[in-house]
Amino acid sequence: MESTKLKVCITAVLAVSCASAVYAILRFKRRYRVSSEVLNYMDIQIVSDEAVCDEVVGEIRRRSLKLHAIGFDCEWVTDNGKRQAVALLQLSTLDGYCSLFRLNQMKIIPGTLKTLLEDKTIYKVGVAPTDDAKYLFEDYSVILNSSLDVRHLAQLSGHSAGGLASLSKSLLHIVLDKSWKVRCSDWEAEQLSERQVHYAAADAHVAIKIFGKLINDYKTKEHTFGWLFKNTNKENVIDLCNKYSDVTFKAKHNPQKVCEKWKKDKRTGNQLVNKRYSHATRSKPLYNNGILQAPDGELLCTCDSKKARWYVEKGLASVVDEGEGEAPLTVRLRFEPAGRSVGDVGRFYQIAKENKCVVCGNTDSYIRKNVVPREYRKYFPEVMKDHSSHDVVLLCARCHQRANALDLRPRLALAALCGAPLAARDHARPSEDAAHAKKIRSAARALLYKSQKHTLPAARRRELEETLLRHFPAHARLSRALLQEAAVAPDPTVNNNEESHGLKVVEYFLNHDGLLRLEEYWRDHFLESMEPKYMPALWSTKHNEERLRVRFEEGRLSENDLHLLGLTKWL
Repeated sequence: MESTKLKVCITAVLAVSCASAVYAILRFKRRYRVSSEVLNYMDIQIVSDEAVCDEVVGEIRRRSLKLHAIGFDCEWVTDNGKRQAVALLQLSTLDGYCSLFRLNQMKIIPGTLKTLLEDKTIYKVGVAPTDDAKYLFEDYSVILNSSLDVRHLAQLSGHSAGGLASLSKSLLHIVLDKSWKVRCSDWEAEQLSERQVHYAAADAHVAIKIFGKLINDYKTKEHTFGWLFKNTNKENVIDLCNKYSDVTFKAKHNPQKVCEKWKKDKRTGNQLVNKRYSHATRSKPLYNNGILQAPDGELLCTCDSKKARWYVEKGLASVVDEGEGEAPLTVRLRFEPAGRSVGDVGRFYQIAKENKCVVCGNTDSYIRKNVVPREYRKYFPEVMKDHSSHDVVLLCARCHQRANALDLRPRLALAALCGAPLAARDHARPSEDAAHAKKIRSAARALLYKSQKHTLPAARRRELEETLLRHFPAHARLSRALLQEAAVAPDPTVNNNEESHGLKVVEYFLNHDGLLRLEEYWRDHFLESMEPKYMPALWSTKHNEERLRVRFEEGRLSENDLHLLGLTKWL
C-alpha cells in the first residue's frame, strides 16, 4: 500500500513539473516571438536599378511624414579581414515598408536616394548608425545627415542600452535572427536568399519600431499632459532628437569604477587630478573680462586678468582700477600698441564675453571649442595665428561631444578634396608591434609617476621593470632618462616622415583658394551643424579677412603675405 502511495506521489510531482515546464514554455512563446512570425506584414522592396529607386524613395518620403524618421542599416562583405564596399542599404518606415537597395549592383547611389540620406529633416535611426555613415562616405561619397542611435533614447528612458537584438527583445518582445550564418553571408550574391532578405529588412524595421516606442515612452514620462499641448510636445521631441543627432553612442562608465575628473590617493586621502581627462569641464568662469587700455585711455580689448597683470609685472602697464566687487580689473599700457581697435573687427575684442555654452546657453560648466581645429591652424602662417581667440568658443559637455562628432564629416570631405587621407591608425586595428609599444609606454609612465607618489606596490614595480628590461638591451640600466624616453616612444606603425592630414590640407588651400577660405569653411560648418543661439556679438565668418584688410590699409601687411593668403586682389 505504501509503495503504491509513493508511486502515486511521484507521478503527481512529475505531472506538476511537466505542466509547469509546458506553462513556462508557452508563456515564453506568448511573450517572445521570433521576427519571422511577428514581422510577416512587412512590405519588402528589393531595388537594383535607378528607375525603381526613384519610385521607392518617393514612397519612403510619403510614409515617413508623420514620424520624420526611418529605420536604417547597412550590410557588407568582409574578405580576409578586409571590409568591402557597402553592398546593401536598408531603409524602413514605421508601417513596415522596407526597401533593400543593392548598392553593389547599382554601383552608384542615385540622386533621389542620396538626397534622402543627406536630408537633415528625416532621422535615420538604428544602432551605431555613425559607423555605417562613415562607410557610406568612404565608399560612395554620401554624407548621411541626422543619424540617430536609438541607444541614446533607450538609456534616457532607463532601459539597458544593449545591441539591436537585445533592445528588440526587451522593448518589442521580438527575437531577431542573429545567426552568424546569415550575418556573415554573401551580401554581394547575384540573388539574396529569403532568409537574407528577411534578416536585412527586420533589422531596419525593428530599429524604427524601437524609436517609435521610445519616443512615445518619453512623451508619457516627461509630459503627463503632452497630448493636451501637442505643439509643445512635438518641439520637445525635436529638441531631444537634435541633441543626439549624429552623435556616436558611448556607454556610461560603471559608477563603481574611478572615472571622475578627480580621484583620491589611497595612501594619503588627498585628491589627485586624473590625467586621462585633459578636456575636463570648467565650473569656474573662463572669461573675467579684464580691461586693457591704450596709453591715452582708449579701450583696446577685454582680456584675462592674468594677462593684464602680466603686463603690470613686466613694467609694461600700470593699474588704473583694481576691479573690486563687480568692477573689472583695468590696466593701461605704457607703450603704443601695434594697432588700435578699428571697425566691427576691433569692437569684437572690446565686448565682454559671456560664460555660457554658445549653442544651448548652459552656464553650469563648459569646455573650450576650437571652431577651426588645431590640426590645421598649427600650420597657418604667423600673420593668421594672431587673435585666434575669435575661434575659441564655450560649449557645455554634451554640445562639445556633438560638435566633435560632427567634425568628422568636413574632415573626411577635406581628405577627399585635398588628397590628404586621415591617419591610418584612425581606422585600422593596432598591430601587435603597436600593442607592445603601448605596453612599454604604460610601464615607463607608471614607474615614472606612480613611484614618485609612492602608490606603486613593490611586486607591481618588479613586474613593470621586467617588462622594460625585456624590451631594452641586456646591459641597459633603467635610469630616469631611459624611462622618460620610453614613456613617449612612438608606435612603430606610424611613419613619422609621412605628411599629416592637417599639413596636406593647409598646403592645398595655400595653392588654391587661400587659407581664409579654409577658415570660413570650418566656421560655416560650425554654424550650420550646431546652430548656436548665443554666439558673441560681432562674431563673423569673415573675421580674419576684415582684420587683415585693416592691417593692409595701415601698411602692416607685406605683398608676400597677400600672396600667401590668396589676397592679391587687394594689390
